[in-house]
Amino acid sequence: MPPTPRPAARGRARGVLSLEAIVDEAMRIIDREGIDEVSMRRIAGEFDTGPASLYAHVANKDDLLAHCLRRVVSEVPMPTGETWQELVRSWAFGTHNTFVAHGDIVRLTFGTIAEGPKFVDIMERILGALQAAHVPPRVATWGLDVLSLYVAADAYEGWIMGRIFEDRSGRPTAEVGQEYFQQFAERLAALPAKQYPAITPNLTSLMSGGGDERFAFGVDTFIAGMAAQVPAEGADRADG
Repeated sequence: MPPTPRPAARGRARGVLSLEAIVDEAMRIIDREGIDEVSMRRIAGEFDTGPASLYAHVANKDDLLAHCLRRVVSEVPMPTGETWQELVRSWAFGTHNTFVAHGDIVRLTFGTIAEGPKFVDIMERILGALQAAHVPPRVATWGLDVLSLYVAADAYEGWIMGRIFEDRSGRPTAEVGQEYFQQFAERLAALPAKQYPAITPNLTSLMSGGGDERFAFGVDTFIAGMAAQVPAEGADRADG
């Protein structure tokens, strides 16, 4: 679960006003509180200046958030592995972990493409491996696109759940979350077996597995689906 937001430390950003410094301060707010708490006025206050001073470096809040997103994308590690499956899996987990570390900034990826040198380099590396293994171009490109949506959605849902489970009771969010899912499981268990013959016998499987385990299952399922579409003549190289 994400850490509980902490009060902003005043004065930390004071110094030379630059694009990098502005993005640094915006990222501190995003990591603690989320992108909705970023404002030009708030950031300007950290530098003891007015919002107008920021417009020499960024056009507006949307432009600032775009710079923040590019910063985060640049932190995604280059994928590693001997096979294309290992590279895709490494990329999925590296991207997921990077976004999870930065609040809800991942929601900015919906409806846009987070371009940048690192993004291009990573895609070139993965697509090169897929091409060498004779994975069909549409399977490779569309597969990565759909998988990226899954990675982003899972990271964003985790952030949302973390906020929901901060119930101001003082209890750890993990404990509140466990209680929530336990109550859900109990409601399912109370369903009449004759009326719901598919749900009731599968309750253990339905409620098992943590977030990381389920995320890994999803990634591996995507990879298996891509591998299943490799023509027979390329199967030897696509196996991994």
